[in-house]
Amino acid sequence: MVLYTHGAGRLGNQLIRFTHWMAWVRAHEGQVEVLDLAFWPYATYFDVWRQHPACLFPIRPSRMDAWARRLDDLPGWMRRGGLDRDRWSSLVHVAGRWRPGWQAITDGGSKSEGIDLDDPVFFPRVARSPVTTCSGWKIASWRLFEQYQAELRGYFLPAPEFARPAQEFMTLLRARYDVLVGVLVRQSDYRVWDGGRFFFTSAQYAGWIRQLLDLHGGRRVGVVVASEDWQDPADFGGLPVHLASGNPRSAGHWFENWVELSLCDFIVSAPSTFSATAAFVGGVPLWPVVSANQVMAHDQLISDGMVGAARHPEFSRSVK
Repeated sequence: MVLYTHGAGRLGNQLIRFTHWMAWVRAHEGQVEVLDLAFWPYATYFDVWRQHPACLFPIRPSRMDAWARRLDDLPGWMRRGGLDRDRWSSLVHVAGRWRPGWQAITDGGSKSEGIDLDDPVFFPRVARSPVTTCSGWKIASWRLFEQYQAELRGYFLPAPEFARPAQEFMTLLRARYDVLVGVLVRQSDYRVWDGGRFFFTSAQYAGWIRQLLDLHGGRRVGVVVASEDWQDPADFGGLPVHLASGNPRSAGHWFENWVELSLCDFIVSAPSTFSATAAFVGGVPLWPVVSANQVMAHDQLISDGMVGAARHPEFSRSVK
């Protein structure tokens, strides 16, 4: 048993880590299982993991499902006192160091090479102990992910309460347009992430949308703009832009943005795990935007969403 306790990042990063662990388990069928504590905050958004919130793979009945549900039900005063998922995950990881028979593995932090799940010494190291706690961010095997990605995609279909409104929103747009383009306007944390390298203004995104319309001349193109920052519709004046239903000041839940991006024909985005995982689950290409003066061209499309993103010279700064 590997208990993956915590690693950096939100939905996109945690989904990537979970899929790599799952692929590694598949490669060692019947020899190991992984319980992903780090994915517990996001289990409720996915149909499979809502039913199995302990995020144990291969899936089987587990008493940990009850623990996962119990943490979700903690009252606010207990969370403010530190009895939340983050504190609990850290305590579980530390337990790997002192509990008899257990062991703990850490990837060494942001400056390390991380943990290569393909490393031939990693599985024997885990096999030395019945339980291994593991933490870190750069834990991956892109070879195994690519091998099993078709199966893995099915484990991350959105739960009905998020899928239904997103599908209804997109169905209305499909009736009006031949091509639906998803655009992730990532601004809030990108003002500082990687020195602001991939922060672009709404006006710059509008410029890229105009180029895309020209590249698809003769076709009815609609654009779904998803963002965690409020977007002024005036910035996209005259363009066939529709703000995603999960945007700030909209009626929907933020997760609907992710679902709606996954239902587009392709996704335009600066390097981001949010857009890469949406492309993975939707099975749609990514169109990276990586510099303010970029001229859009069809040959920039990444056809194999998440694997291609990890190999892309710029998108791989986010997707690792």
